[in-house]
Amino acid sequence: MKLPANLDLNLLKALYVLLEERNVTRAAGRLALSQSAVSGMLARLRLYFGDEILVRTPQGMVPTERAAAFAAPLARIFGEIDALVRPADFDPAAQDTVFRIGVADDGFYSVGIPFLRRLQTLAPNVKTAFFNLHRGQIEEKLAHGALDAAVVAPVAAPERLRYKVLYRERFVCAMRIGHPVLRETWDADTFCRPSYVLGSFFGGVFTGAADETIARMGLRRNVAVSVQSFAQIPAILRQSDLLAVVPSRLVRGEEGLEVREVPFAMDGYDELLVWHERSHADPAHRWLRERLAEAAEEGGDAQKAV
Repeated sequence: MKLPANLDLNLLKALYVLLEERNVTRAAGRLALSQSAVSGMLARLRLYFGDEILVRTPQGMVPTERAAAFAAPLARIFGEIDALVRPADFDPAAQDTVFRIGVADDGFYSVGIPFLRRLQTLAPNVKTAFFNLHRGQIEEKLAHGALDAAVVAPVAAPERLRYKVLYRERFVCAMRIGHPVLRETWDADTFCRPSYVLGSFFGGVFTGAADETIARMGLRRNVAVSVQSFAQIPAILRQSDLLAVVPSRLVRGEEGLEVREVPFAMDGYDELLVWHERSHADPAHRWLRERLAEAAEEGGDAQKAV
């Protein structure tokens, strides 16, 4: 069989979609081609590169190491092509599009709500859909357009995504007003005596950053409750004697809660805005990312004022 002299744009587009979908049938649907046509294109790609491109595993089709290296450059190329054929400017006031944003509870309070306030003024006809984040699906959803951007902590951010640091978050200790521990000297030993509720992005976890820190001090605490939704923590604290170590913005302005600084040195973390290469050059997505970054700054200013 004769090798093709070059790769045309259609074949490169097929490679891009196949690497995103990892499924010939779904790729055919996106390309508006028959399954047999896309199978033929995959065969030509394999011949051209001398590589299997996609291999079958018990978890489905996965790209080879060489093919995986094509994903980011192809996303950039086709993202720029999409941007080229779209209007150069994004007029928010004239749009009725839908923005899809992945965000955890702490990010929703500190970025999502200020963003919505801005959107009502700048783009009143634009709709916003917020989605809970599942670590293993973030990159896939951004690649397929099911999400336009996501606000995450580094622990949940896939390595291959573009990102921007929105703000530096610190941890505080929260409890109900009138909690008995407030009458004691607030130090590391006092910190360890009560029981705690812990928020875990992964769910079902009973140790966190605070436990790693106090373990180096030869101390430990009792985490009695683990929740995957950080938004549940303030209500739990108001109605129990549990304490919680939480991102400071999560409990900012929460009624019925007392907030204390953690009584030992504890590292914070960067909250990130992440997006896929495919949407990097798109004017609407760029506008969205700029507004989310401004919303994060607004959230930080509000926190300083408290």
